[in-house]
Amino acid sequence: MGESGNRSSASPSPAAPPPRRDFALAEAFRYTARANMSDRVEGKANEYRFEEAVRAYAARVFGLAPRDIRAQKLAGDASMRQYFRVYLPDGSHYVVARYPEPFDPATHPYCDVTALFLKAGLPVPQLFDADGECGMMLLEDLGDVRLQDWLPTARPDERRATYREAVQLILRIQEATRMAEECGSVAARLAFDVEKLDGELRFFLVNFFEKYLGLALDPERAERLHAEFLEIATELAAIPRVLTHRDFHSRNLMVHRGRLYIIDHQDARLGPPSYDLASLLGDPYVELEDALIEEMIEFFLEEKARAEAPWGARERRTAFRRELDLMLLQRLLKATGTYTYQMAVLGNPVYEPYIPRALERAARVLARLGRFPTLHATFEEIIAPALLARERALTEANPQ
Repeated sequence: MGESGNRSSASPSPAAPPPRRDFALAEAFRYTARANMSDRVEGKANEYRFEEAVRAYAARVFGLAPRDIRAQKLAGDASMRQYFRVYLPDGSHYVVARYPEPFDPATHPYCDVTALFLKAGLPVPQLFDADGECGMMLLEDLGDVRLQDWLPTARPDERRATYREAVQLILRIQEATRMAEECGSVAARLAFDVEKLDGELRFFLVNFFEKYLGLALDPERAERLHAEFLEIATELAAIPRVLTHRDFHSRNLMVHRGRLYIIDHQDARLGPPSYDLASLLGDPYVELEDALIEEMIEFFLEEKARAEAPWGARERRTAFRRELDLMLLQRLLKATGTYTYQMAVLGNPVYEPYIPRALERAARVLARLGRFPTLHATFEEIIAPALLARERALTEANPQ
């Protein structure tokens, strides 16, 4: 198994690692096969095998022996990927992403969208190597400081400047729409259409009510909610689309060397211009002041008007604010579906603290919209009481 269609490497650059040598190839695949075969085995032994595979892969890329590489597992996300920081003898370090299955670098979304974003001049981690047979990628190490981690200690002026930078990144992603289409990127072949948006809202219904609360909605209410969700999805899907990141929030923005970097961009697709802005400003992971949110909306609109004259019209700005609220509602319900799935189905409690915040914000947006009476009634009659009861139960179980 030499250099094949399942192997991709970036062009040499000053920041790139040295050329690979192949003398450790057999050793790398031996460790990797052992790790992949034992994916179903739980515990420390399995983690050690994964680490062995990562060390062997990095050793092959850099022309070293596995014993010369130190690997440290990093906290993961809501996906099945695993991340390791690998340290070389010279003190340099990189990140290895380990995927659960082999892949083809020529068609893998992460490789595709990374190439697109880099071509567009967007700050994403360099992809130095991708080995589909091993199921691993070697990435630039951007450190551990996410925007979510950085915000609590930032001064108000720093928060303002950084969120302006984030909004500018959203605009730059949108400017790459034509580039994505012209180069045939996977991001231009996927879209937030009616099926996708409605499916995410139905995902919320199943996972929040059935899986998380253990509650079966009465068929009549469920049918009315489905009709309102379809209305939301249809309205949003009809808006002219631009390129979106898809999860543009404080956990997917790294603060590195005094600037923001974008990560977790493999699911980029076409969607409403409000999509990434809703993700950023409605982000349940952080608390943003209303004044800052309003300032960022105005900044976005001003920058859009500077680039495209029709955005300067009062009617367009008013329509965008309605669109943004509708997008916020969809995003917050979708996020709640993800959080409750992680908690109730996968047993991952990391996201549970953000469920009340996401739903409280969704309720405020719903009140502003003044639409969707069944959803509004469901918040008042079921969601709010259920969250209150759950909070009381947790307080009683864990008294201060």
